[in-house]
Amino acid sequence: MKHLVVLAILTLVSRVCAADEHVPEFTVTGYGKVFYTVDIVDMQFSVSVRDKNVQECKRKHDAVVDKLNEYLKAQKYPQEMLSLENTILKRERASRDSYTYLAQSTYSMRTGRIEELSSLQADIVEIGVDEIHFVKLFSSKQRELEDQARKQAIEDAKSKAVLTAKQLGWTLDRPTKVRYTTTRYSSGGFGARSGSAAASPLATSANFVDSAVQVTFSYNTEDETVQPEDALDNK
Repeated sequence: MKHLVVLAILTLVSRVCAADEHVPEFTVTGYGKVFYTVDIVDMQFSVSVRDKNVQECKRKHDAVVDKLNEYLKAQKYPQEMLSLENTILKRERASRDSYTYLAQSTYSMRTGRIEELSSLQADIVEIGVDEIHFVKLFSSKQRELEDQARKQAIEDAKSKAVLTAKQLGWTLDRPTKVRYTTTRYSSGGFGARSGSAAASPLATSANFVDSAVQVTFSYNTEDETVQPEDALDNK
């Protein structure tokens, strides 16, 4: 008899747990987008010199680098803004019986003087920079922008959930799951090679942070006096 009572209790508990596990839910996706103005530029470029004489190759390379540093100092760019990424000095076969030498340095620089970017590119190419690898424009407030876009996405998801529940006659309960699907930055930027980089204009496309979030809400279909928007505001 005791075994039957225990079995009945376990069966009842299992049914209650099973009922709790099947709470009706639906998922909506919210979107947020925040536009911004760029105020920082990252640029990477290189100085490359080839010569049949290794000493002359190195001398010419160092002369270009010295001119570059003098220019940046004259234009009052902080010295720490220029970072040496790597430097190469190697021998390359020119023909079966001869070699040439390559001296190359790659630099990265960051500046907030966006309005001077075009002239800066033209000047350093004229000095002897032979290749600008990329130019990237972005905002110094990217973390704040990302938070704003996510807030917009969450509010969008809440509004969609309220509308869905109201139109279907459901009572909205509470959010049960949240998943961010995308957060991306779209910023002006371009790559260029050799002297043609100097003539490249600033990118004029819109700059924005784009975010999406998927929110799952529980609900019930019983008739209640609480409206969907009221239930959500009380969470």
